[in-house]
Amino acid sequence: MATLSDKLILFLGGALLLYPHWQDNSFIHIFALLAAVTFFCLCSYCNLECQRLGQLPNVSRWLLAAMCLSLAGLSLVHPAFGCFLPLLFYELAAAIRHWGILASCLLPFLSFRDWPGFFPFAALLLFLLAWLFACKTARLLELERKFQFLRDSSTEYQLLLQQKNKDLIEKQDHEIHIATLKERNRIAREIHDNVGHMLSRSILQSGALSAINQQENMQQPLNDLKDTLSLAMTSVRESVHGLHDGSIDLESAISELVSGLAGYQTSFAYDMGRFVPAPVKYCFISIVKEALSNTVRHSDATELTIVLREHPSLYQLMVKDNGTAASLGGSGMGITNMQERVKHLNGILSISTEHGFQIFVSIPRKEA
Repeated sequence: MATLSDKLILFLGGALLLYPHWQDNSFIHIFALLAAVTFFCLCSYCNLECQRLGQLPNVSRWLLAAMCLSLAGLSLVHPAFGCFLPLLFYELAAAIRHWGILASCLLPFLSFRDWPGFFPFAALLLFLLAWLFACKTARLLELERKFQFLRDSSTEYQLLLQQKNKDLIEKQDHEIHIATLKERNRIAREIHDNVGHMLSRSILQSGALSAINQQENMQQPLNDLKDTLSLAMTSVRESVHGLHDGSIDLESAISELVSGLAGYQTSFAYDMGRFVPAPVKYCFISIVKEALSNTVRHSDATELTIVLREHPSLYQLMVKDNGTAASLGGSGMGITNMQERVKHLNGILSISTEHGFQIFVSIPRKEA
């Protein structure tokens, strides 16, 4: 829009220079006006091509140079052709930036001595105005290129930041997973090496005592003891076997988090199936931790409600307190981490501050 207004001002300036002499030789003036319009349209087209391709083809460059020299030559024949040279100068300054060709636009001033005294000065003023407009346009284009570069760089950095945030969340989950597995393996080894070994030895001893027992009244107690020890051994084996990744007890983990709160009236409802994917468990545990931390540090709530439900097509989590919206202060990285975790599972997270602070999460089962 700015360049269009510049061109319009220069075109009207050239027309005003031409108007006082319109009756002298109207045919020459009409021809000069048509030539100026033709050159102007071709220059505008070349400028558009230059902006689209990033640079002007050599053929177009030489064509513009020939046009400029032709119009300058016609201006030497009749000054009417020179009225629109400032407009062409403005176009060429943006397209060619060749000082020799641009300087040729000033040559027709040698023939302006036959025109009224004000004409050369008015033309020089138009040239000066065209030069100022060209400098301003070049500056604006440079600022626009810098803005586009900064905008593209900002978008790229934002995407990189999102990817790094995602990688960080995955790394945290992986570290938690590894630490959990190590602890479970340690517990499993201790149970197997200590309790399991003692139970196995006790079962063998009870079997041996039952085999050598000669008292009828002791046979049944010994058999009961052996059965009890066998049942205990089976229970230990099942417990050790249950220490694997899918055995994370989501209900117990959330209950432990809720039980650690003091001074709150809590309500915890759990309606989830037995097999919940580990990523969903990690996501829900992390969100509940962050929500409870936000409530303790920033909220004046006295009541807290946590609901986990499983539907045929999705998993849902709701964390709600009765604090005021003004007390919500943890809306920074904590909320961002929640959003990243839910987004990673193609879920939806919504936050409401009406009637307290509420977090509602839905994660599709097929994506989990």
